[in-house]
Amino acid sequence: MENLGLHSMILLHPNSVVQAALPRIFNEVNEDFFDDLKSKLKLAADAGFERLSSIKGIVPIKSSAAMYMMVRVELDQFRDMADDIEFCKKLLAEQNCMTFPSTCFFAKGFLRVIVCTKPEVLQEFGDRLQEFCAAHYKE
Repeated sequence: MENLGLHSMILLHPNSVVQAALPRIFNEVNEDFFDDLKSKLKLAADAGFERLSSIKGIVPIKSSAAMYMMVRVELDQFRDMADDIEFCKKLLAEQNCMTFPSTCFFAKGFLRVIVCTKPEVLQEFGDRLQEFCAAHYKE
């Protein structure tokens, strides 16, 4: 496997074991747990939105009831970025951050970021994304 740099991988999604357990969890866990979970998701989504809002060349779209956030990439403001797929591939190669290009969802010019994680992880993702964008931004 090729060296992906100094950073450890940030995976912003649950593993397959958790995904398989979800039906049982939803049926057997009380409502207080879900209220707490919704509160944590809102905090994470708000933290991610605030962090990404300060990065030149991208425009996060605040989610209201999702575990992900769409982020518009102003591709014309970056060097060497033909589309959202190339942006995400280079972000993975250079910063070891996996995002989904919106082309996967039949749209173009966006990336999708999973926000169901700790605010600290989203802050670090924002730091890496900012470094990446600064390195590729047209001056």
